[in-house]
Amino acid sequence: MRFSVEELRAKAAKFQRRVLRRNLREYIAALVVIAVCGVACWRTPEIVPRIGFALLIAAAVFYIWYLRRWGSAMPLPANMGSADCFRFYRGELVRQRDLLRSVWKWVLGPILPGIVVLGVYNLASAPPAKLRQQIGCVLVEVAIFSTVVWLNARAARRLDGRIAELDRERESA
Repeated sequence: MRFSVEELRAKAAKFQRRVLRRNLREYIAALVVIAVCGVACWRTPEIVPRIGFALLIAAAVFYIWYLRRWGSAMPLPANMGSADCFRFYRGELVRQRDLLRSVWKWVLGPILPGIVVLGVYNLASAPPAKLRQQIGCVLVEVAIFSTVVWLNARAARRLDGRIAELDRERESA
């Protein structure tokens, strides 16, 4: 194997730091969603938007839980040999890749009900002069969903490349 234990440990530690930073950004974003939707829910007198905001808050709480449970970086074991280090690093890459591939299950799917409730309410209650604006908002939401799917698929492909590189190194040793 071309990679030494030290190199594999360094790669695993670097990947672990990237996962930690990503998760921190995601937790902050979810907390912002909770705060903004909480204020909007509190200030909105109509029941339908309140339901939509409450659904988005529930989705953000689920998102935080899911990411913490399934997307947290695993602690790097202290005393690992070459094979153990390889398995650990490869396993972390596979676990994070699979997480990114399942973005519909834990990100987009849970927020969709709240988005739909708010979107339908806004479209149904918009005066004719504001209908184009509301349709534009729906199109922006579709673009955001598409971008999230694309970014996660791209990140998963990159992790696939790293996994394949590790496997090639393992086979050539």
